[in-house]
Amino acid sequence: MKKLVIAVAIIAAGIGGVSYANYVATQEVRTEVDKQLALVTEQTGATFKYTELSASVISKSVEIINMEVTSPEGDNVAHIQSIELTGYETDKISPYTSLDVKSFQFNKDFVAKLPADTNTMLASASYDLHSSLDYDENSGDSDIVIKLDAKDIVSFNMDVGLANSKALMDASLAINKTQQEADNESFSYEQQLQEQTLIMQAISKLEPRSMNFTLNDQGDLKALLESELKKQGMTLEQMQMMVEQQLQQAPVTPEIAQAIIGFVKGLNSFSMSAKLPEGKTMIEVNQQIMMLVGQPEELVKFINLEVKGS
Repeated sequence: MKKLVIAVAIIAAGIGGVSYANYVATQEVRTEVDKQLALVTEQTGATFKYTELSASVISKSVEIINMEVTSPEGDNVAHIQSIELTGYETDKISPYTSLDVKSFQFNKDFVAKLPADTNTMLASASYDLHSSLDYDENSGDSDIVIKLDAKDIVSFNMDVGLANSKALMDASLAINKTQQEADNESFSYEQQLQEQTLIMQAISKLEPRSMNFTLNDQGDLKALLESELKKQGMTLEQMQMMVEQQLQQAPVTPEIAQAIIGFVKGLNSFSMSAKLPEGKTMIEVNQQIMMLVGQPEELVKFINLEVKGS
């Protein structure tokens, strides 16, 4: 369990460690980064060291180079080539914010100590992560992009367009400000509950407008899938046959079924996109989708769904 906590903390360190970098000079940024990393160390027992840090006030960016992560026992856990945060502002939601993590990879000895059912291909891979937020404060529209690349194995891209997101952005900003002012003080259960309620209320006002999802083979997707199927006592051919049989009775259109079969057989690329009706909240869209589950043709029309697979 501690190993999983440390793994999650690596990304948290990258985000938390650069939280004030946009408005201070490099030396001041270093002080803040070290402070944030010390907090993560206090919480997890893991230590985080880097060889270089640079900041730009003009571009509101900071980059950490060569970060090494060490477990509480002193074992090497992971290495990150670079972490770069651009556009972050402490007193407002920036029109554009991005986080890039390049070449994140667990140490071989750390991977060897993971649970026996861990997929070693994924655990040993080198990862690139990109996430960004485009936000228009006047209209309340926002676009969220997440790209994850497990080098030489598989890549995942997701793009979500939202309307009426101002309440969520304001809530996130208010919570962030409160946490910064609290510094090292722990929040009470009541305070945590208030924050969760505030976020949930803001999420209920969101209006989903578009969604795009893509999965691409980067070389070893087939080998990855075969290794997972082997654990279940199944071959790739058996899985392909099972999917075809299930799709014959599944509530999907023939076009979608063919796209899924095309991907399962080809394992090259799978994409799905949807354009949702304007003026409907996430809750209203979900309710309508549930009503149309048994009507695949109507559901495809309602969300303008397109699915491709090869």
